[in-house]
Amino acid sequence: MRRLVLVRHGESIYNAEARVQGQQCAGLSELGHAQAKATAAAVALAYPDARLFVSDLQRTRETIAPLAEAFAQEPVQDERLRERSFGVWEGHLRSEVVRDEPDRWQRWLQGEDVIGEIGGETSEELVARVLPVFTQLLADTPDGSTTIVVTHGGPVWHGVHRMLELDRPIFAGVNNCSITELSAGSSAVPMLRRWNEVGHLPVDLREGWLAPVAATDGPPVGR
Repeated sequence: MRRLVLVRHGESIYNAEARVQGQQCAGLSELGHAQAKATAAAVALAYPDARLFVSDLQRTRETIAPLAEAFAQEPVQDERLRERSFGVWEGHLRSEVVRDEPDRWQRWLQGEDVIGEIGGETSEELVARVLPVFTQLLADTPDGSTTIVVTHGGPVWHGVHRMLELDRPIFAGVNNCSITELSAGSSAVPMLRRWNEVGHLPVDLREGWLAPVAATDGPPVGR
């Protein structure tokens, strides 16, 4: 059995500010760094034989740093693992977008893919970029081994739906430093073993529990 473990980055500064980030990046917040350290300890214990891959954006590189130290391994950076581009919304507070484009924002919240209209990537463009990477990484993982990918909410949400050949959205959003695990054997379609799991995080580090809710650039599902 081969395993692909997808980890969303820890809370970023833009998350904490409720700012649309997309491919812009200001790194992790203090909470995000704490989440990354807790995640690294749990993941290193659970998958000691893993190889590491990461998006090239700052918030993912900072998230994987304690894990890379634990593994004494330099992660492979791949720009195809980036979050989707959010066009002209990037860098703006959500409140600013709501004020300036209320109709389009409501369409987005209702599930319509409006991001191409503002110069960003459509969901299909995101899937076309991310799906081949996830598929190849899982295929190239040695039998009995694990590949860990630190990436973003959009790639995890859209990529997993497509890998499982789901024709409609069924999953809620992707939390900061959550773990999603897929496994593959002889079947062409991988098996989902874990989705958006945050049990490895102390309660005070979990998004939406005792910690403040962090904004996400992921799809408006489960917000």
